[in-house]
Amino acid sequence: MEQKISLTNGVRVLIERLEHVHSAAIGFWIDTGSEQEGAETNGICHFIEHMLFKGTERRTALDIAQSLEAAGGNLNAFTDKEHTCFHARVLAEEVGLAIDVLSDMLLNSRIDAKEVKREREVIVEEIKMYDDTPDDLVHELLSAAMWRDHPLGRPVTGSKATVRSFDRETLTGFLRDFYTPDRLVVALVGKVDVEAVTAQLEKAFAGFSQPGRPVERPALAHQAVTKVKYRDIEQVHLAMGLPGVSLVDERRFALALLNSILGGGMSSRLFQEVREKRGLVYSISSYESLYRPGGMFAISAGMSPKHLPTVLKLVHEELAKVGAGDIGEKELQDAKRQLRGGLLLSLEVPRHRMSRMAQNELYYGRHISPEEILAAIDRVTPRDLQQLGAELFPPDRVAMSVVGPIRKLPKSTW
Repeated sequence: MEQKISLTNGVRVLIERLEHVHSAAIGFWIDTGSEQEGAETNGICHFIEHMLFKGTERRTALDIAQSLEAAGGNLNAFTDKEHTCFHARVLAEEVGLAIDVLSDMLLNSRIDAKEVKREREVIVEEIKMYDDTPDDLVHELLSAAMWRDHPLGRPVTGSKATVRSFDRETLTGFLRDFYTPDRLVVALVGKVDVEAVTAQLEKAFAGFSQPGRPVERPALAHQAVTKVKYRDIEQVHLAMGLPGVSLVDERRFALALLNSILGGGMSSRLFQEVREKRGLVYSISSYESLYRPGGMFAISAGMSPKHLPTVLKLVHEELAKVGAGDIGEKELQDAKRQLRGGLLLSLEVPRHRMSRMAQNELYYGRHISPEEILAAIDRVTPRDLQQLGAELFPPDRVAMSVVGPIRKLPKSTW
């Protein structure tokens, strides 16, 4: 059973004790990501994520790296558009150590100027790596095409220019303003001593009390724009984006079912039609990117340049079928079973339970049970899918990005 505890300074602590495991998954989730960045600070959250591993007043970077690994655990972090997470998995007897390391990183990182200078070049190399990986680059280009100057359209890593502009003062100022108690959720799942953990966190965060800067979230406008990036490679990498729904929109359950039906696996329509029946691609799939202001439904594929017009035509036909009411009850029930299985299987992994718990708190402010989610999925009807497809999938709303050995799309491709 999940417990929610509010510390004296407002930090929210979520704990789910599991008796049958020998470990615990721990996450420090900050409700701050690249969406809170301006054009000139794009990439700063990702830079701060790197810097919190570079040493504190009590630990060197090597100490941080070795601390949990030496105890058989692991420590990592990631930055997303709307949040940043520092997380660990350890044996039950090492939970106290994991909390100590994570809180030390968040509260006491030195952000040394020499390390900042060194890390600039590390992150620039990371950006170059993504630029050299076409199946990553095509998705960054799609976000930029769809959302242009909105913060959600910018890369989480930032650009080479913004990364090279960051200094210690810029980083510590942003950290002070946006990594604050009101934005922090600590989530723990596993064999956890609730009283001991609560007492340790109260002590660790005793001096952590500054209020956060208010966040303004600009409206999200969808742009049907195409971006083509020439690369002298064998395949064309294609990404197509259509409007999605907000992460807090009840229609997200219908969109998840559409995603399953269209491109969510080997049995999906696109995989069967484009790969299995026609052999035009090795991979084709769909996915959802949902955020508070809105979202995206996307389809991606890689193919020989000569197959691009046919693949685009087939994708268009499949999207049109949805809006025409082509999805029947049996196909919908199969998709519901797929989502149900995916959700319930994920609950067998403490790290996934921890992530679900934290994100429910960040986005909805409450515990959402698996039963509630499954009931919402079960309420979706074929008519709901038709209405959503007709609204979101008209051809004049498609944004596209292409990376490969072409310089523009032929006029007849859509």
